[in-house]
Amino acid sequence: MSDNKPWDKYLLLLIGVAAIAVAGIFIAKSASFSDQFSMSSPTPKNELPPTEATQAVMAKSFVDTVNEWKLSIKGRAPKPVPLFVSIPIVEIEGRLIDMLDPQAEKIRPPVTNAWLMSNNLDYLNKGVLSQDPDGDGFSNLEEWNGKTEPRSADSHPPYVNKLSMVSRQQAEYILKFAARPDSETFQIIRLPSVKWPKRDNFNMKVGEISEDKQFRIDSFEEKTAKNSIGINVDASVLHITYLPKQKKVALIRNIPEKIPTYYVELDFSLDPFQGNDRFVKEGETFTIARDPDTKYRVIKVEENSATITYQPASGQEKTVEIEKK
Repeated sequence: MSDNKPWDKYLLLLIGVAAIAVAGIFIAKSASFSDQFSMSSPTPKNELPPTEATQAVMAKSFVDTVNEWKLSIKGRAPKPVPLFVSIPIVEIEGRLIDMLDPQAEKIRPPVTNAWLMSNNLDYLNKGVLSQDPDGDGFSNLEEWNGKTEPRSADSHPPYVNKLSMVSRQQAEYILKFAARPDSETFQIIRLPSVKWPKRDNFNMKVGEISEDKQFRIDSFEEKTAKNSIGINVDASVLHITYLPKQKKVALIRNIPEKIPTYYVELDFSLDPFQGNDRFVKEGETFTIARDPDTKYRVIKVEENSATITYQPASGQEKTVEIEKK
């Protein structure tokens, strides 16, 4: 006969009884918590401990004192150093140079350290003065000498600084006072020369300018003189102005007068002249392609130099002498 008793129910009943017993133990212990964690009432105390005066005075003195950082450079008194600011120090042959010190040694003479710094130039590069960061054709040294801005192509020295003389060329303009057709008209002959190979005749009056625009008759002076055999001949004089040079010339009747005309051969280093544009006669004007608003004039041509005037679009006329290279 099998055993069919409900053992699982007995087991559950046993577990339930055990749980109730444990719960009873926790409840009993919680009742005693107030006794174990009770706090006593605080006792008021209004007295403060004595002040540590010495320490307070020391702390105040430290706060009131201005503390300066000092940079020590050999041979120089220490100088203040700003906090949180980087000071560029350059060493040259063992010497420390503060780039912000206006009294410091120039690292790229004659240019000042401040100018190099303010224009953001590569002053650590030995060739910085020959560099052209704005591409206007002028080096940093030329910009320094010209008091212009090395990083602005619109600010640069005058273009005349880039002109140089290559050579002096000479041509002759030959005139002869040949005749006097009437009391007011004078016949002047231009004789052939290298520059003026064609013979030409001019019949002109006082005050008129020749057709080739080279001279003007200013006045007439009637004279006579003895020739080599003692006979009186016409030695009348025409006073003219040779316009290219504004030169006064006296033409004596029947005596050819050679008027030397000089040309300067020029070179412009930024844009070389093309063809005959590089030859400019004394007294004539010329322009430079990249500076069309400025008028240049050759005033005088010597063997090794030329005097040139120029007038910018705005400003007074200036005179410079350029040397033969």
